[in-house]
Order: sequence, then C-alpha cells, then structure tokens
Amino acid sequence: MPKVVPGYKAEARARILEAARGLFVTRGFQRTTMGDVADQLGVSKAALYQYYRSKADLLREIQVENRRMARRWLNDALEAADPATGFAETFERAFRKAINKDQIALYFELLGAASHDDEIRDAIRFDYREDLKNLRHFLGELRRRRLLASAADPDVLAFTVTALFQAAVWDLAMGLDAPRTYELLRKAIADVLRLPPGAPPARGAPRRRR
Repeated sequence: MPKVVPGYKAEARARILEAARGLFVTRGFQRTTMGDVADQLGVSKAALYQYYRSKADLLREIQVENRRMARRWLNDALEAADPATGFAETFERAFRKAINKDQIALYFELLGAASHDDEIRDAIRFDYREDLKNLRHFLGELRRRRLLASAADPDVLAFTVTALFQAAVWDLAMGLDAPRTYELLRKAIADVLRLPPGAPPARGAPRRRR
C-alpha cells in the first residue's frame, strides 16, 4: 500500500502545493520531479499521485490559489479612498511577492517552456485569461461606481494594464530600481485608466464597513 499523505484531504493538498511551490522556485520547474515533491513531504510517489497526476496539475492548482489571492487584493483596491492608488498598490503587493530573483526566474522559465510544452502552455494561458477576467470585473465595478473616467472598452483596458504589469516584471528581472518601477507603474495605471484621485463612490455604491 502506498504511504498516504498525512492529514485530511484538503490539508494534504495544501501541504503538497506548498512543497511544490517551494521546489519550483528554488530548483526550477523543469528540474523538479514528482519524486522530489514526494521526498520533500516524506511520502511515496504513489501517495502523491492520489492527489495530482503531474507537475502541470500542481502548477495549475498553484495558479488557482494565486488568483484567489489576487481577487482579494482587487476587492481591497475597490474600497480605497483613491482607486488609482489602491489599484497600483494591488500590483505592487503582487510584485513584492515575486521580487525574489528565483521567483522571477521561474516566471521566465515557464514562459520559455510554454513554446514547446503543451501542458505548460495551457497552464500559462489559464493564468493569463484569469488575470484578464479579474481585471475586467474590477474595471466594470469602477465604471458602475462612476469612478472610471476612461471610455475605452474594458477588454482593451484589461489588456493594457496587464501589459504594464508584464513590463514592470521585466524591469525587476533586469535589476532596475524597484521603487522607481513601482512609482512608474502607479502613474501609468492612473494615466491609462484616468481614475479621478479621491473621487467619491457613486450614489448607492456599496462600501465596506470598517
């Protein structure tokens, strides 16, 4: 019988993802094997396969967790007194999680592998589409609250802001000054979206109770 990962199923899956995330960052995605993840947890590969079929499955599940966190951050940005600043700070918070050189290296490794690995390409596409979907929802809510001055199509705005984010990741990967990158990103987002600083919410728009 395979050695079973300790704990309840949800807890076991969380422990597996935490171990896989750490190994992907420190060793790289390609160099990490399912056996490495099993060894990190002290279980058999057979036990690991009860939860995830492949590294690509692990990657997709990690991305799902990342998107949940991103949605929480975007919801926080909606409640900021200045939506432009709140929105930029959401991205800055994401950068601060990814500023470690190994995490940035993993990002570019996955992009490179996506050109010849169908599973990785599908995972990257999923991640990108989810980012765009979350941004469109955020922009739609700003528009509903009459806080979005730009009249551009939400798909265009979501694409543009995502491109700004990717450009900032490139700056950080090149070792450019991080505070300046954050400030440029903040100004670029405010300029593209033309969010009025400190504008009050639309009448009847919900506000979070403090």
